[in-house]
Amino acid sequence: MANNIDKKAKSFLEKLPVLTDKVLTNKNESDFSSDFITLKKLFDSFAIVDEFSDFLIIDCYNEIKISLMKWERFGDKSASVALEFKKLIDHFYEVMKDKDLYFYEIFGFFSTTVHPEDIPELNLPCKIFCGCAEGWEKEPYLTEDGKVAYEKVIRFQDPENKEVPLCITIENPHLLEPREKCSLTDEQIEIIKNFVRVNKGIIILHNLALIDSPSFHAALKIKIAPAKPPVKYRIVYSYKESDKDDLLPQKKYYIDMDDMSYDEAVKFFEQIKMEMQDSFNAGPVDYDLTSLEILHPDEGKNFCCFCDSVFDGDGNSTFPIYYKVDCEKHRCCDECNDNYVIPARKDHSLIMQFRKKFGVDYAEYWE
Repeated sequence: MANNIDKKAKSFLEKLPVLTDKVLTNKNESDFSSDFITLKKLFDSFAIVDEFSDFLIIDCYNEIKISLMKWERFGDKSASVALEFKKLIDHFYEVMKDKDLYFYEIFGFFSTTVHPEDIPELNLPCKIFCGCAEGWEKEPYLTEDGKVAYEKVIRFQDPENKEVPLCITIENPHLLEPREKCSLTDEQIEIIKNFVRVNKGIIILHNLALIDSPSFHAALKIKIAPAKPPVKYRIVYSYKESDKDDLLPQKKYYIDMDDMSYDEAVKFFEQIKMEMQDSFNAGPVDYDLTSLEILHPDEGKNFCCFCDSVFDGDGNSTFPIYYKVDCEKHRCCDECNDNYVIPARKDHSLIMQFRKKFGVDYAEYWE
């Protein structure tokens, strides 16, 4: 039974476009009454039964819609034959709508609905329907030269006309139907267009059934979540020239990193240490890495560039002991700020003394 119904539906899909072109190019007022009756009987024999394949439902609806679009653009509105043909197409359309053949099947099984209240941050002006089966999102339209083409679309429910969903194309988002058919404001239409632009990749994956409906909603929510900055870690190290005793305190240096998480840095601690040592051996003078630590700057912990104590917060500028950008990169604790930095600001003769004490390379500071 079902196979016979499908055959009738396929026959209808072959005959309707042929008859449409004949009627709309009819210059001699030929009588197509018998063709109308035959096509109507064929359509009623399978459409009212509601037993033909799901995708044939879509194909039939699309072909009916194409005939309507062709009639609106090319039909002779004064010709009786064209007007009778319009009644026939309207009958096809009403049967599809009244029997829920199109709307129930497509929006029940082949789409995922995004309600405005589902994700308030999107500020959607209406319900959005996104296809979750390949082929569902293709919507027919007529090009400027009257040829039939298809666009991939998402559909949305117009607040005033809730019977027939309207379409926004996925590629280069624009309203597929004439503007007067949509009651939304230009700003509201732009919101839907932007929804497509921002979530195009997610929409396509969902359409290809690579992600299901719950995953689709979850992906939309993740997309709008504020981006979190990468978790940085800080390499803190000291070094000295190989085979030399360093009479000065071994100064600590640090590098803020963001190529991996803090946890990964701790995990690969030994590898980082080896790479640091290799970098010291790469120059003309060999240096030994004397200490290496992994700190997590996001925790608000810092270390004093003078006494190496760890403190909370940003610490204090080390100007003028450090100079230019270095005075902000190298911070100190409150105690060292009181003991060294403030005195150096008051008595400039102390600056060089403190630079030598803490091994500050001051040569680059000369103007």
